[in-house]
Amino acid sequence: MSPYAAGPPPGWRSPPRTPQKDADPGSFTWWDLGATLFYVVGFLTGLVGLVALLPPINELITGDEVQAQQGTFLINAVGYGVLAVIALVLSGAALWRSIKAFSYLWWLKLLLVPVAWFASIFFNLVIIVLLLGSEGETSENQAAIEAMLQAVPLLAAVAVIGILGPFVEEYFFRHLLIGKLSKYINVWVCGAISVVAFPLIHFIPALIGLTDDLTFVSIVPYLTMGIIITVGYIVTGRNLFYAWLLHAFNNIMSLLLSYFLVPWLGDHAGDLQGALWLTSFIG
Repeated sequence: MSPYAAGPPPGWRSPPRTPQKDADPGSFTWWDLGATLFYVVGFLTGLVGLVALLPPINELITGDEVQAQQGTFLINAVGYGVLAVIALVLSGAALWRSIKAFSYLWWLKLLLVPVAWFASIFFNLVIIVLLLGSEGETSENQAAIEAMLQAVPLLAAVAVIGILGPFVEEYFFRHLLIGKLSKYINVWVCGAISVVAFPLIHFIPALIGLTDDLTFVSIVPYLTMGIIITVGYIVTGRNLFYAWLLHAFNNIMSLLLSYFLVPWLGDHAGDLQGALWLTSFIG
């Protein structure tokens, strides 16, 4: 037989394939608790709004409608900026581990990012339009974001809503609530807790009785988005970087559609309100 015949030599075995590495989010610390309290007490209760007392922002808030929206955006930018710095300091090592773990089948993970976005839109359409027969309901949170977008440039919106906001939320809802909590509770139980908590945090005014926008229809997009990001986070080895990537892609695509597609459609935007609401949803 020719020494160049096809096939491996006798006794040869292919090397084992490197499995997906766990990103190891680490254990809870008192600093994590402090960051969570700051998020809940300072940001979710509106305490960060005290930034509006600063002269530059106060002048905007008390100005015309456009200036008021710009002032509101700056308040959110300050809040998310401070929280992002805190989250980065506390999760920097875990984030770096997740970036290194991302290298396993990285091309497939990147391919699945837009697939996940399209999947969320598809499931929302099926549930809301086909099963519930609704055209969609815009939450107060979504309406407030859309109002701000009318007064701020795209790059500023991408920086705050597309990058900083998703990182902050992934730190709390995936990294802490699933990654670190899963050291004590089953990871999929933690995932279920995260999926429920994620939409509710966007309806704080409704939960304390200030608005009445908390309906099943309005909460569906948050649920589907939370489920997709949670599954992506867990199956990639509790990967904070990948969860951030999924979340940021959704928000940035939504911003691009809001800035370019909706104005381009003009008068026809009203006829497509249901579809546009789902494709430009910002979580």
